[in-house]
Amino acid sequence: ALTLCLLIGLAVAAPRHNHKERKESKESKESKESKESKESKESSESDHITITKDFFPDEFAVYTADHDIVNILVPINSFNFEDDDEDNDTNDDDGITLFFVEADIDKAGNRIDKGLYVLKDGKAKKLLDNGRDAAASSDDSKDVFFAAKDGIYVYNKNDSTAIKYGSVTDSVIGIAKENSTDLIYILTENYDLYKITESGNKKEKVNEVVGAREIVLDGANNLYYYGDDLKPFVFNGGVVKEIKGLPEHPKTVRLLKPPFFIDDSVPFITDNDIYFINANGTSEKTDFDFKSNAKPTAFSMEATLLQYYGYNKKIYEYNVLAMILTEVIDELKEFLETKSDAIRSLSTQSRSRVRTSK
Repeated sequence: ALTLCLLIGLAVAAPRHNHKERKESKESKESKESKESKESKESSESDHITITKDFFPDEFAVYTADHDIVNILVPINSFNFEDDDEDNDTNDDDGITLFFVEADIDKAGNRIDKGLYVLKDGKAKKLLDNGRDAAASSDDSKDVFFAAKDGIYVYNKNDSTAIKYGSVTDSVIGIAKENSTDLIYILTENYDLYKITESGNKKEKVNEVVGAREIVLDGANNLYYYGDDLKPFVFNGGVVKEIKGLPEHPKTVRLLKPPFFIDDSVPFITDNDIYFINANGTSEKTDFDFKSNAKPTAFSMEATLLQYYGYNKKIYEYNVLAMILTEVIDELKEFLETKSDAIRSLSTQSRSRVRTSK
């Protein structure tokens, strides 16, 4: 049985990381290859992998909850990853702190709040009874913000508590923090989007975005959302674009926070398929999908080489670099070997170097 769940993050990270190089290489050889050999090569490069419940072995579980894990955040700013750590610290999970939200899901798909927690060294502490989401930038700041029923909170690392941030009193269901600015986006229970600035004391409604159900920012501060009809959009500079090329009439969708080095796209799950949706309004289907009984309830692939997923009321941890450097199961050995250069390249890049190189 397969026992590795690096796939989700690696599927949407490593293949895109060297996509341009592969394309140029194929084009340079095109005149020398027959149609048959090209088709064979393209087929081997796009092997399809379906994620099953066997990708969640008990030995990878780092926490067991009483309720569903519905959100996970691993802050990739200087809270967890100091900017001078050239290996991005993802080959060593000592000291990693993550935040997660528990909830019960009723028959209509609505969440019933069960608390926002901090998890470090295998120990969990509840920070907010009514916490719903968490956000942090990917810059050099050390702040982590929380969305709650009574407004916005910020994490106090000194005593591991959540303290009120600013003057917002709205019931907030989603939150996202821009890079290199003080701007925070919040999504309220009434599905209104607001910009929050001036240390949480100025609130400005974003009228262009109507009826958003979930929000996510990419590395270039493009904001993605979907509405009641489950169609995704991207918002930036006062302009809203509909994302094209996706299946029509999905039953479920989910926006995911992207790996740290991707500026202009975010992963998007529509039913059981994984796509990338892009800031220019296009979309790309990946070669990965889920069995219906193996779809995580929460995702955290921001750090890329150290990933966390919620499944069956547990949090699972996957250290990708450790996996590529040690023995792996036969079914995935070939896949990992083809992506090893991209994985090792990512492991030597700091957040600051990746940002400034673009």
